[in-house]
Amino acid sequence: MTLQDEFIEQIQKHQALLNKLVFLYADQTEDRHDLRQEILLQAWRSYATFRGDAKFSTWLYRVGLNVSLTRLNDRKRQPSAELDDTMEGGPATFESDDQLRFILQQFNTLDRTLLVMSMDGYTNDEIAESMGISAGNVRTKLHRLRQKIDKIWI
Repeated sequence: MTLQDEFIEQIQKHQALLNKLVFLYADQTEDRHDLRQEILLQAWRSYATFRGDAKFSTWLYRVGLNVSLTRLNDRKRQPSAELDDTMEGGPATFESDDQLRFILQQFNTLDRTLLVMSMDGYTNDEIAESMGISAGNVRTKLHRLRQKIDKIWI
């Protein structure tokens, strides 16, 4: 199997992860499409250096997070556009769960990433590796985020 075939196979296995990243960091359908392409391009460019020390999904989250945050920083310098609440081809849990969407909108993008990765079953160590912070910091942040969520619903 060629490197390209391996990459395509891994990406196909992790479509839901890509959808979540794109959903978290882009509001308009066109922006979601562009962000997805940018993440895939950067992932492909760096795939040859993927050593397999971490799970592919953890590595892909890291690549996607870096691309998304870089793009957000670039967009902050530009005028903002109207938000588009539709998500073409996204995971059904986000499209149909208004409560989850409401909760996620209460937090900044890094906190959203922590919450989504935690809900997806990633360990604190995997989240820490993806986000470039310590596992202790992840535990603390998740604890504080859960407290904030509890306050939202009280």
